[in-house]
Amino acid sequence: MYKQPKRVSVDPLAHAKQAFERWRRGRKRRGRIPDRLWRMAAEAASIHGMHATARELRLNPTRLKEQLHALAPSQASQETPNFVEIPWRGTTPVPECILEAEDELGRKLRVHLKGSATAQAVSLAPMLWGNQR
Repeated sequence: MYKQPKRVSVDPLAHAKQAFERWRRGRKRRGRIPDRLWRMAAEAASIHGMHATARELRLNPTRLKEQLHALAPSQASQETPNFVEIPWRGTTPVPECILEAEDELGRKLRVHLKGSATAQAVSLAPMLWGNQR
């Protein structure tokens, strides 16, 4: 029986770290980081976050952010929301009922019912007041 070799998925951050280390060892003087390395850093940052990627790759986070904007200006202009409310259309509002009663002595009773308990509202009043009338 023939077995196919398993594919090993390489983490973009680990892959970028190896590439940056090779580049740093191979260069003779300070120079600009190649665009292919910035693209690798951008891919890693999209998964692991800007600061974690910058720390792991030994990059300035501000410079990484600038490079991301330069490499993908259309994505950079879009603000990422912190919170998105998604209305749930499969539910209906919860029924609600407030019963208020006062007897001849001035005693008051207020009962606030929600959900399925509102169905028992009609039968609840005689039980609370008894057969005084």
